[in-house]
Amino acid sequence: MQNDVAIVALRGAASKKGSETMDVSKSFNLGKTQAELDFVNIDPCKDTPVFVDPYALEIKGDEWSTLCADHLRSFFTAVLEALKTNKMSRAQHLTNHLGEAGETYLGVSKGRPQGRGLGPSKSGDLLSALAASRAVQTGVLSDLAEAELFIRGIGRDIISDLTTNIIRSPLIAYTQSQCELHGIPIISNCSVGPTWDATTENWIQAYQSLPRIQGSPIILVPKYSVRRSLSLDSQEFYNHHMIEFLQQEYLAASSSLVHTLQSGRRRVYKKDVKKRHPFIKDDMADFVKKNPKVLEQYRELKGAQGALGSSDFDETFDEMTFATALSVTLASIPAGNDAATQYHSFMTGVLEFLFYPALIYPVKEKEIHEGRKRIDIKYTNAAERGFFERLLKAPQTRAINVMVECKNYSKEIKNPELDQMGGRFGHTRGFFGILCCRHIDDKKLFAKRCKDTALDTRGYILALDDADITGFLSLVASGSRRNIDRELQQKLDALLN
Repeated sequence: MQNDVAIVALRGAASKKGSETMDVSKSFNLGKTQAELDFVNIDPCKDTPVFVDPYALEIKGDEWSTLCADHLRSFFTAVLEALKTNKMSRAQHLTNHLGEAGETYLGVSKGRPQGRGLGPSKSGDLLSALAASRAVQTGVLSDLAEAELFIRGIGRDIISDLTTNIIRSPLIAYTQSQCELHGIPIISNCSVGPTWDATTENWIQAYQSLPRIQGSPIILVPKYSVRRSLSLDSQEFYNHHMIEFLQQEYLAASSSLVHTLQSGRRRVYKKDVKKRHPFIKDDMADFVKKNPKVLEQYRELKGAQGALGSSDFDETFDEMTFATALSVTLASIPAGNDAATQYHSFMTGVLEFLFYPALIYPVKEKEIHEGRKRIDIKYTNAAERGFFERLLKAPQTRAINVMVECKNYSKEIKNPELDQMGGRFGHTRGFFGILCCRHIDDKKLFAKRCKDTALDTRGYILALDDADITGFLSLVASGSRRNIDRELQQKLDALLN
């Protein structure tokens, strides 16, 4: 926990978010802002206006997104199969379990969050809409992310809550891991909605162990997987892709919709195309059936959009001021065993701030080799560009995960610590790790030890001491965050050369 007076003052300058909120961090005295947390820092008194986006899960290749995408795919395939084979009782059973998803407190409910999951009547409406949809009948609809494009009555709230219901099991496991990481107490025998089993393709009802705020269980959601709006949006696709494509078709065909201007230029007006092709989801399905590349291009365009940043959750957030605040806190933490927990907690926050969204889903002290060895923090490497993406693809590192050790030693880090970390690499995790420590007296000697570890094919270890972390934070504070990538690459190059 960070109690330094300076950090409190500087954090106030970094964010003007109201003190009246009672979010997860405040409820459990974590002393952390959204920028230091991997999950959405929800306030149970009101919904946070972001949505769990199935497309953001389907297009990513990291471990977390792949697991969730498998759940979504298996559920939606099961529903479509039941509809196509006219097994309506099976289809009804599958959709009847899509109850309220209020435990995440995401969306846009008015007043106190209620959840927008499907009750019995709405699940019947969903089945009717799916069964009657041309997208289902023609096979155009293949995944949940596209349902908002083609299915009547399905909007972003319902898509987000459907997704949350289906991936509830991974979300519960994620919540438990974040509670362990941050020391948040969990309560057993919490009653929440059923979980989807992707293997048996069925729902399982069981009590869960979850944190509670004001007596109600909460489920945490990675900020990596939410968006301000759904990636695939029917109005956007209709206005900027379908209509514009038809404009060009009518122009090329010299249709009666073509107008010749005084300049001699020929054009087709959007309003005329819209009169001929009004916004009807079944007609959009027919259009995609005839022109599948338009949807493919739209999906590729939306897939290029990245995860939300801290300012997306708090528009007043000033990361430059906040970086300075973190530097002040780091300097205030004493080295030594007595402050080891404080240092460890601080480093989980600062690494989140510096390396998100490349590194996500931090897990504390992950057991490996049947518990004989433990890792301080294991991150999932979700990078799509830059330093960590290169580590993911490089055959020497194959960093599916990035292991981090935090050593709040007052003494010099020596070979045993490097050997300990090197022994934790493996083909299922990768061969790259970061050793965070307070100070390295002889950096040349220590670099040689790290290089020896690499030359012995035991993995690649970057040591980041206070000077390195402060240097990264200074880059952020000066508006040069992108240069962190260069600094990391230079450190790695020194091990390779």
